[in-house]
Amino acid sequence: MEELEFALHRVLIHVILICDVLFASRIYQAIGLFLQPLILGSCAAIIIFYCVYTAIRGHILIPLMAVGYVALVMTQLTVFADKLWLPVNTNAFFQYIWVMSFVPFAGVCLAGGRTYLLKCVVGYGTGYCCFYALVSMMQMVGVLPGKILAGLVSDLDFRGARIFLYSGLAALTYFYWLVQIRTRVTWVSLSFFLICTLASLLSLSRVYLLVIFCLTIVFMLSPRPAFLRILAISVLGLGTTFVLSGMLVPAFNPFDLFASDASGAYRALEYEVMRDRIFADPLWGFGMSPTSDASKPFLGPYLIFPGDVGSVGVWFEFGLIGLVLYLVILWRCSTPQRSLPMKYGWPLFLTGTMLTAYGAMAPLAIAPGGATMTGLIFGVGLTANVQQRNQKRRSQLLPGSLRRTISAQ
Repeated sequence: MEELEFALHRVLIHVILICDVLFASRIYQAIGLFLQPLILGSCAAIIIFYCVYTAIRGHILIPLMAVGYVALVMTQLTVFADKLWLPVNTNAFFQYIWVMSFVPFAGVCLAGGRTYLLKCVVGYGTGYCCFYALVSMMQMVGVLPGKILAGLVSDLDFRGARIFLYSGLAALTYFYWLVQIRTRVTWVSLSFFLICTLASLLSLSRVYLLVIFCLTIVFMLSPRPAFLRILAISVLGLGTTFVLSGMLVPAFNPFDLFASDASGAYRALEYEVMRDRIFADPLWGFGMSPTSDASKPFLGPYLIFPGDVGSVGVWFEFGLIGLVLYLVILWRCSTPQRSLPMKYGWPLFLTGTMLTAYGAMAPLAIAPGGATMTGLIFGVGLTANVQQRNQKRRSQLLPGSLRRTISAQ
């Protein structure tokens, strides 16, 4: 019976990771938009299953956290609908579902599949980085038709078009192979590390590259979790203070400092629009728009993307309560995973510090490009005590002589 149960967990792990890679990387758009409801519906069904599973296992806090998140998102969708006198679009909730991936990940860990889960994540991440690097280079030399890549390409003003990178998974995979080559250099580890590095470089994402570069330097010179965490939280604190300073001083727009850059100038415009709406309703903000186009009648002729302006964007969409929860999530993301072996604990911790530091400028930790990695960090962290108890129980069942031999080794 246990083998059959674990086989089910293995299948569900692969399903949710495949769905996540297809959705967060936008690959599904190149295949066909018909995949979106299938992907999101499958993930929702898996999450519901694991809510029941974790409750049966006696971990009622996990499904309660999921219910609280659902309540927050549905409340903010209602806030938006009320402002525009529109019916509530409940289907829009599914685009925010990836934060809830912590539920199935925690369920798998409770079933004893933590190591298998982490191996699968690294495997899918490595495969994705290889795919991304290959497709990006083919796109740069014009081998692939533009029609095939239309859904994957992001236009970055003067930097031109490039393939959209699933940053969260790419960062976790990059850090995994970084830890491997720091421990022991092999041709396999070095090759995959270089491929992951190339994939990140080809993304042309300046803030993302700056964050992982700084974390890499600090980790290679002095791998101390406490120092890395303080560094990430300091960047988050200073960046958040800077972005929110414009809320306290209405005459100041933080993004005016970057107005010489095309993206910086547009962010300054978005900041002004969002700040006005937050002032109108500080507790609930503007609410969650089902699509960017849906908010245009209320916000003006320009498309407004809350993720462009960091914590102010979170306040705009999730309200003041959501902003507080967002900062708590980032604080938790930067907590070391001490219950894990080094080969998995360090990559997960470094990814969490990346999400924390990056959160000063953009909410990657709760966006599709990083929410599943946040879910992985929370899912593993919520079940750490269970793993330690199980290991202690198994060691107590061993004969005394064997325990002494293991301890000596």
